[in-house]
Amino acid sequence: MKSNELYPFVIFAAMAAWSVLHSWLAAYSTKRISRNLFGKRIDRFYRLLFVGLAALTLLPILGSIILLPARVLWIITPPWLYLTVFFQVMAVLGALGTIFQTDVIAFIGIRQALHPDQEFENKLMIKGFYRLVRHPMYLFSLVLLWLIPYMTDLLLAWVIASTLYFVFGSIPEERKLLNQFGEVYQKYQKEVPRLIPGLKLKK
Repeated sequence: MKSNELYPFVIFAAMAAWSVLHSWLAAYSTKRISRNLFGKRIDRFYRLLFVGLAALTLLPILGSIILLPARVLWIITPPWLYLTVFFQVMAVLGALGTIFQTDVIAFIGIRQALHPDQEFENKLMIKGFYRLVRHPMYLFSLVLLWLIPYMTDLLLAWVIASTLYFVFGSIPEERKLLNQFGEVYQKYQKEVPRLIPGLKLKK
């Protein structure tokens, strides 16, 4: 096997490792470990560090996709390209709308760092796009990724790995929310599908 043929597997493995790291850092147990090591003062910076580390560790993977030699798999051309770009723009707007439905400054972690003594209400968001699916950010991200008009083997490996992360990474996230909100979230799970609008699994 040529080295070029190995690159998609390298990208997939790198994204899988990133996904594991991201899920581990998001876990309550990891936050407790950091608190034991650095004290409660780390709480004010934890979200900001989490977001920053996620972005920094993702950059080398994206850079590799751009710089490494890749094989073109497909190119979407007009008029289908216009439809593809339209749905991608809608997905970006949906993702931005989802972020701004919550406190975007707190989402990044800036508010917690600047106001460590302020109490932040942890509310369950079930309005807006959250009535469509329980994880609208994942849904819009999937639409954006799978409609990339210029697809290479490296990009496809990254998209597949990202898709698996959105599907399986949402499971521990759901458990965390279930522990946090109890019956309220359990009721929400029964009423709203996880990732695909209109899809409810029958018991």
